[in-house]
Parts: sequence; C-alpha cells; structure tokens
Amino acid sequence: MRLKNSVYSEQTRFVKTSQFLTIILLVLVMQAWSSQPADAIVGAVEDGLVAYWSFNKDTVKIKTEAADVLSGLVAEVHGDPELAPASDCKVGECVLLDGDVDRFLVEDSDPPKIDRDWDEITLECWVYINALDDSWNRIISLDDMPANTAVASLYYDDDDDQHGFFIKTGGQATQAAEDNVLEDIPTEEWLHLVGTYDGSTVHYYVNGKQEKRYAVNGGKISKGGLLLGIGDRSDGCNCDTIQGYIDEFRIYDRVLSAAEVQKNMDATGLDVSPSANHLSTTWGHIKARRR
Repeated sequence: MRLKNSVYSEQTRFVKTSQFLTIILLVLVMQAWSSQPADAIVGAVEDGLVAYWSFNKDTVKIKTEAADVLSGLVAEVHGDPELAPASDCKVGECVLLDGDVDRFLVEDSDPPKIDRDWDEITLECWVYINALDDSWNRIISLDDMPANTAVASLYYDDDDDQHGFFIKTGGQATQAAEDNVLEDIPTEEWLHLVGTYDGSTVHYYVNGKQEKRYAVNGGKISKGGLLLGIGDRSDGCNCDTIQGYIDEFRIYDRVLSAAEVQKNMDATGLDVSPSANHLSTTWGHIKARRR
C-alpha cells in the first residue's frame, strides 16, 4: 500500500512538473513572439502565385538575366540596367531602369506559364519613378505586341496625366479617361501597385487602397503570342520604357482580395514555413530587409 502511494506521488509530481514546464515554455514563446521587431518577416500570399521576381542580387546577373525564383522563368536583360543596392530599394535589392532602352523580356517555358489562357490575373510590384517623360510607360506588361489584341499592364501615361491597370481582350479595352486615375503617377516615392482582372471586372490598388474598379467585358485573356515585358512593352519598342526602380514583382493566376493586397504590401518576401514545400528551392532568395 505504501509502495502504491509512493508511485502515485511520483506520478503526480511528474504531471505537475510537466504542466509547469509547459506553461513556462508557452510564456517564453509568447514573449519571443511579442518582442519581434515591427519589420519582422511577413510572408506574401502564395496561393495562385505563378511567378516572382524578387530582384535579389542572388537572382540577377545584371548583364544577362534575372531569374523568377518560383518557376524558373528567365527575364532577359536589354540595355544596361543597374542592380541597385538594398539601401536604394524597397525589399532587399532591386533593378534600376534608365527610361531609354533598359528593359527585361521574359520568354516562356514549356509547358507555358505566360502564353496561356488567363481566366483571372493579378500583377503586382513595387515601383519608384524618378522622372516623367510625356509618354506611355509600361511598368509591367503582359501582351501580344505588336498585334495589341491582348494586354494586361500596370502603366502610366504622362502625356494625358493618368495611371492605372490597362486591360485589352476580346475586343474590349480600358477606357482611359474613365477608368484610370486621372493624375500623374507620383514620383520619387515607393508605390505598391496591384492590378486584378477576373474576366469582367478590374481593380487597381495604389499603396493598398483601391483607387479604381470598372468593367471590361472582354472575357479571359487568351493565349497566343503573350510575352512579358518588365519596364517596357514586350516587343521592346523603346517607346514605353520607364525611368525608375522596380522591386518585388509577382504574377497570380487569380484575383487577390483587398486583404491579400494589404498583406502583400506588408510582406518582405515569401513565407519559409515547412508547409510551403513547393518553394523549397527558393529559400536562398527570400528577402528580409525592408526600407
């Protein structure tokens, strides 16, 4: 009987000790979490992510190419862009384009990731415009130029003092004077731009705020000659180039919600959680430095 009581007492002490240690561990975890700096890593949305150019120095060979760290698509360098240091960029390093001939052209993969049917699409990036030049300027442009029948582009038009998310598909297109933000795009400041299209409705966000919502009833953006231009239209006319920095460019094959747009604006790269095993090859390119 005494032995049983002794065993019971030992078991009770063990349980109480385990409970106490668990509580201490939880307190320490909570303290560590609450003490994280305000700029701690916040992961961008991964659901529907098709391509991601971080423009981190580890992903850019500035004389030849910039790699999409998600799918392996390569952006070919044209002109003489610069790889800007982290101190000049939004999140880690970025690219600086001269507004003359600098641009990146993305050829497609096999199977295609760019030249495909886009039932829905989201284009997103950070941009810092140094100067305006009284012309069309395509920050990001997925298009079939010079045919000009299928376009999704984050752009600004200094000649008419406007900027927005331009869509052209199925014989329908954005009506610039009605659908754009009718003012020059701000210069010398970082802007988070997002354009979404679901086959009938466009949303355009600037710094997390929805600036425009309008209908373009052209249906999906169909495959057929679609290429991707970064800093100019895809055929490199050297007429729609931008003068400024581009950082953190992502493409989604679905429409991001307003909450997801805000999350991405706050993000400093992609989540490195173990559940994101489909991104296992990109850990070396994750960013964590933010201006």
